[in-house]
Amino acid sequence: MGQSEQIKVNQISGQTNWTWTQILFWLIFYTIWLYIAPSEWPQTVAALWSLGNTLFFIITVNVNLWILLPRLIQTQSIITYTGFIIAMALVLTPVKIYFNRQLCLQNDIQCLDWALDSKLSFISLLVFTAISSLVRIPLDWLKVQKEKKDLITKNIQTELQFLKNQINPHFLFNTLNNLYALTLKKSDYAPEVVLKLSDMMRYMLYECNEKLVQLEKEILYIKNYIELEKIRLSKNADIEIEVIGNIDNTKVAPLLFIPFIENSFKHGLKTSLEKAYIKVSFIVRNDTIEFIVKNSKSQLMPGFTGKKIGGIGLANVKKRLELIYPNQHSLKISEFPDSYEIHLFLFISNKN
Repeated sequence: MGQSEQIKVNQISGQTNWTWTQILFWLIFYTIWLYIAPSEWPQTVAALWSLGNTLFFIITVNVNLWILLPRLIQTQSIITYTGFIIAMALVLTPVKIYFNRQLCLQNDIQCLDWALDSKLSFISLLVFTAISSLVRIPLDWLKVQKEKKDLITKNIQTELQFLKNQINPHFLFNTLNNLYALTLKKSDYAPEVVLKLSDMMRYMLYECNEKLVQLEKEILYIKNYIELEKIRLSKNADIEIEVIGNIDNTKVAPLLFIPFIENSFKHGLKTSLEKAYIKVSFIVRNDTIEFIVKNSKSQLMPGFTGKKIGGIGLANVKKRLELIYPNQHSLKISEFPDSYEIHLFLFISNKN
């Protein structure tokens, strides 16, 4: 179901609920009028008297809710709105008094004095109409806030999907380049690359569609990526990944850590002339995940600052963190003379 169709369904459902609420209210209102009718009146007269007076209030309330109040919202004119309410009450008051008087005369019964009081009738119609506005305005405000919240949620989900779709081709592009380089060299590692790439694609296509994935599978994906990079790299490099703590039943957003790993290879191993290293750590404690990446950098990069670190992957993951873990994460990227460090701290609450 599309977003516009869902909005229409919600509107119809809201109107239906409001209609049934009104029906129930007016039945209670009619019963009250029937209760206050004099006991000596015939039942048919009491029922007609109650129904007639109830209809006057139904008219004023619904004209207000469906015509006057929407006009007020559009024009923002309190004076015009108030004038219309007063005019409606002035028009209906004599009609209401006339109805009550004629009903009593035709049935030869004693009318209630307050039922023939024009001032009381005018004030009651006016006050009741105003009360209906005071009830409807907060309800409409809550409805608007709910629709606004739903729209924000849908927009966030759309943006997250867009960012995720950017990440997947990004890694695929890099890995295919690696595979191409190996095939040119007719390397024996090419079949292994194809196999690991297949595992990675299976993960991205079939498991990353979920909002959260098992941390264990995310780490396996990272290990496959590292193995692919090891095959591609010809230089001697020290690459370690450690997991501290119990990761069972721990879930995170998919493809959240891999951009940092890729960034370490890009700015660490590729640019280091001496022995390079990358150390990746996952530390899981209770409802927190601490993700640390440390990598070497070239000594021949004067003036190079951390602001240049990144690309599509890193920019996307920062945006995803803001959307998925608002106020539930901290990210620090540090640059030292001979290394870079990334500390990502996540607060999670999805352990079973």
